Amino acid sequence: MKRIATLCALLPAVAGLAAAAEPAQYVLHYDADARTMQVSLCLDRAAPLQRFAGDGSAPEHVDALARSSGLPLQRDGDGWSARDWRAGECLRWRADLGRIADANARRSPLRASETITDPGGWLLAAPDVAAAEARVDLPAGIALSTPWTPLPSPDATRRYRIVHTPEDWLARVAIGHLSETTIERPGGRLHVAIGGTPDAAQRARLLAWLGRVSDAATTAYGRLPLADVQVLVIPVGAQRDAVVFGQSTRGQGNGLSLFVDPSRDARAFERDWIAVHELSHLFHPHLGARGAWLAEGLATYLQNVLRARAGLLTPAQAWAELADGFARGRAATPRDGASTLEHASLDMENEHGYTRVYWSGTAYWLAVDLELRRTSGGRLGVDEALRRFDACCLAPTRDWTPQAFVERLDTLLATDVFARRWREYRTLTRFPDVPALDAPADAAVRAAIMRATEVKDRSEAKD
Repeated sequence: MKRIATLCALLPAVAGLAAAAEPAQYVLHYDADARTMQVSLCLDRAAPLQRFAGDGSAPEHVDALARSSGLPLQRDGDGWSARDWRAGECLRWRADLGRIADANARRSPLRASETITDPGGWLLAAPDVAAAEARVDLPAGIALSTPWTPLPSPDATRRYRIVHTPEDWLARVAIGHLSETTIERPGGRLHVAIGGTPDAAQRARLLAWLGRVSDAATTAYGRLPLADVQVLVIPVGAQRDAVVFGQSTRGQGNGLSLFVDPSRDARAFERDWIAVHELSHLFHPHLGARGAWLAEGLATYLQNVLRARAGLLTPAQAWAELADGFARGRAATPRDGASTLEHASLDMENEHGYTRVYWSGTAYWLAVDLELRRTSGGRLGVDEALRRFDACCLAPTRDWTPQAFVERLDTLLATDVFARRWREYRTLTRFPDVPALDAPADAAVRAAIMRATEVKDRSEAKD
């Protein structure tokens, strides 16, 4: 099962197989009336046996498969095999995206008017081809939101580069009457697509909110960590909160999905923490289920710190939010001591142990940040560690084990605090002790944590 927040796989990896000399070439043509996608996949090299696969659901979602050579295909487990594949040959098929999206919608309490799918279920790939490019033909008035990297196009068609990621990483592709905007910030661009039919005032309110939260993200160390990020905003009708759910995805690029009630006023969006939380996941690599407490703890820590730095909260409010979260995390931690934090992290979705996992992880990052700042005289902190990790190692196509990640952070800062604290926290069967911050000597540290990094060359959203 694909996991939340680590999240698709368009092009599965097979270790030890050589990549093709040229990227695989997709051509996708969308029929808006039928909500179907006609797909062609062409490979430049010959092979005695060429395999094609998606995720385990792909055989249910694609039909009319045929080779351009007319030679046969054979079913092969969850995929298909083609013998005597010819250089330049293409595989063609049709996918009923509407049926996939409707089936997914029936399993969710949140409804969207767009056709939203995980392409791992319908966009077949050749496992031994690591790189791909896609040309997408869309009807007039129809737009596409995808985590793929946009490429220049000489005509009205859209072109993308699709990066290779592990096959269990989730992605979202949305097709429909989407309103598109690019928000540029130092270091990268947010490719925003707003679904539904928000009026002009609602759309302006949503873009202003996204501009503020993207500014908040840059206060971590002055810029976004990744060049291109999909942001899919999905209206879901009247809700109690302005933002009701968010999810970060990592399949073939980084993306965020935000489910919102666009009718809520600006103050309701100002109170939101979900968007900053999901953007904060951009600052760390995929860490798997075993590292969920590290990943979610960092995003939860930053959702409060970065909002304070951006003026969305006062520092006092941010500290109060952290204190309240620690109290809830402590209350949610079983007293019987039967489960370590790492085990709770592995079993978080089955046991719904989110509160303990998220806030134990938050306590870890606060403890690390305090120790670094105290021992370095304010010269080092979590911000600097993440900045250096970004500069050397934050490849969006690679996952890291939790141990490798914390050890690399230690190496980058010439310290041992990340791994030492990690070894301590991962085995805890109780809620961690939260560092006291009320000593007068810590006033400067408290202020520094909530102080914004200077951001230069800020740009505005451009339609």
